[in-house]
Amino acid sequence: MSPRRALAPLLGLVALAACLRDPPLAWPPRAPGSQRGGVLRLAAPDDVPTLDPALGYDSRSWTYEQHLFETLVTYDDQSRLVPELAEGWSIADDGRTYRFRLHAGVTFSDGTPLTAADAVGSLERVLDPRTRSQGAEYYREIVGAADYVEGRAPHVAGLTAPDATTLAIVLREPDPLFLHKMALLFAAVVPAEYARRLGDDFTDRPIGSGPFLLREWRRGERLVLARNPRYRRADRPFLDGIVEQSGVNGELAWLKFLNDEIDVSGIPPADFPSVRRATDVERPGRLVSGLTLVTNYLGFNCRMPPFEDRRVRQALNYAVNKEGLIALLNGRGTVAQGIVPPGMPGYASAATGYPYDRERARALLREAGQGAGFATELWTQSSDLDLKMSQKVQHDLAAVGVTMEIRQVAWSSFLEAIRRPNTVPLFDLAWSADFPDPSNFLDVLFRSSRVDANNHTFYANPTFDGLLTRAERLRDPAARTLAYAEAERLLVDDAPVIFLYHPIAYVMTQRRVHGYAIHPLLPSRFTDVWLAPEPTGAQGTSAGS
Repeated sequence: MSPRRALAPLLGLVALAACLRDPPLAWPPRAPGSQRGGVLRLAAPDDVPTLDPALGYDSRSWTYEQHLFETLVTYDDQSRLVPELAEGWSIADDGRTYRFRLHAGVTFSDGTPLTAADAVGSLERVLDPRTRSQGAEYYREIVGAADYVEGRAPHVAGLTAPDATTLAIVLREPDPLFLHKMALLFAAVVPAEYARRLGDDFTDRPIGSGPFLLREWRRGERLVLARNPRYRRADRPFLDGIVEQSGVNGELAWLKFLNDEIDVSGIPPADFPSVRRATDVERPGRLVSGLTLVTNYLGFNCRMPPFEDRRVRQALNYAVNKEGLIALLNGRGTVAQGIVPPGMPGYASAATGYPYDRERARALLREAGQGAGFATELWTQSSDLDLKMSQKVQHDLAAVGVTMEIRQVAWSSFLEAIRRPNTVPLFDLAWSADFPDPSNFLDVLFRSSRVDANNHTFYANPTFDGLLTRAERLRDPAARTLAYAEAERLLVDDAPVIFLYHPIAYVMTQRRVHGYAIHPLLPSRFTDVWLAPEPTGAQGTSAGS
């Protein structure tokens, strides 16, 4: 899914619950014996960057965008493509023409009918250069997209709405991943004319067809969603609303959880062993775990010295003790040998990674003319665990003569900085799959043409680009997987990042929380979450406590 998590994914994978005090928010009383009702209170260290699906490309934004908007297709709990706004779809024999049949009678949260024309306008909005959407790259193969982007045509010729419930899309070439691209939130259907009229202000006044709608957003303080009364599924969501407070670190959230003030929490590393050993009865709540398609890494800016030298990048890969980082997480991860996570369907990586080897690191630094060492700067995020992990890396690099300063930055500022050339020499980040295919790691993160999107390392290798081009043209899934494995071996040898680990996610929920799950691809979804009724007299009608 995008740049979503830093060195501390286990506290950042989910929003952490917190108690809000000022002002209280009124909610409808729960019907006796009903699963419906109640407010899930959440919090996180940083604010949500955006609620505009054309702009969001991080897990914080996607967590809430997926509840405000819908795409034509989505993923079930096993990461299989299933219909959402579309009842179904068909693909022509040539592999280029797609037809989606939309549910009839769907409206946006303001009561405006949702039609196929909105789906056309939503994709054109993503492709429009004025929107500045990083998702545009996924839809440029639609016939007529280039003419539209360059201003030679008022609309995209390959996007049409033959009637109110039919969307037709024609591609220039067959694309085996196109349905997955339609499941990305970039392809969410918005009221096209309204969004076009608001422009950049759409993020403050979003209107979608999802299970929730935006009730309040105080930047840097709190975000409030309420049930969408016009949602097309009468039986969902169960919750009355969701309230998230910004500026709550994981350690504070855990204390609130233990005091029964919050609904969900990550588990600090120091507490994890005792929580893991405890029986279900002894634990303070429900332990929820799940595998995710995530890789944590440290990215080099390959244009900034001395990281333009591959030998320096390789040396630092050898210098970092990845097992030591996982130990700080109490074993909640596996060492990364490459960038593609082993949980990827059809995983066939033959990458061998970089074992911990200080002598090999020193030798490579001497070979690169850096035997005396050098100074650099690591940009990281603002949680305590981010700092601890960065300090461990700092210690490892100091042992081979590299002095590393740590700079902690808020998430939105961090994302902005790493996208600027010659600004951030070394940064910690993680990538969570947007869709289950190796290209979503190899192509999206490292193809040279992606430097204006997600290639924050500014890595460029024509041979690697050629391998990606060959792989993407293969229709056979097994052949594609093997071709991408060859590209990954070259990438690992070039080492544009320090390959760290693949996290295993654990969270704790209060026992009254039901239906909470960790999704392999998506941020946790709250549509099916419900809260057991409180004892008589215990539940109030506000979000405060």
